[in-house]
Amino acid sequence: MKKKFIKNKYPKEMEDYARKYAKTLTREQLRRRLEKKYNLLISTHKLTHYLYNRNIRCIDYNVKVTQRRIDRHPVGYEYKLDDGMIKVKIAQPNKYEYKQRLIYMKYHNCKLKDDEYIIFRNHDRNDYSIDNLVKVSRKESSYLANYEMYSKDPDVTDTGVLTAKLMIKVREKSNGFN
Repeated sequence: MKKKFIKNKYPKEMEDYARKYAKTLTREQLRRRLEKKYNLLISTHKLTHYLYNRNIRCIDYNVKVTQRRIDRHPVGYEYKLDDGMIKVKIAQPNKYEYKQRLIYMKYHNCKLKDDEYIIFRNHDRNDYSIDNLVKVSRKESSYLANYEMYSKDPDVTDTGVLTAKLMIKVREKSNGFN
């Protein structure tokens, strides 16, 4: 029977099998066994990702090498996401935060909750001036996006935030919440 390449589709039993034998095998030995048992072709690189995503460690897993890879960037390192947002490394290992959240928290000397977002009033993700940053809740952010109330005009965005707050209050009152 011809072996087939797998593309992000793995048999469900494969994870249990990998967990069972990973403690006694190297990645290469496990790869060969998986190929034979499930009649597929899988590269060592793909298998490494597969095991990493499921927190499965073979006997040749090297914690020190992995830790070095994780800690390769210093605290304060910034990188830009595809959507234009910037994340800043705030702690080791690999603790990042959005730049606008850090600026807002530092200026207002506060700690933001996970469900509080910082948006840009003028919709320019490169303008980090404090008067361009506004704190909104997750619900408010959802209303702003769903009803397309973001704007390049800061006054329109402010009005959208107030409208979202009003809509949330009206919905809560009409549903009987206090």
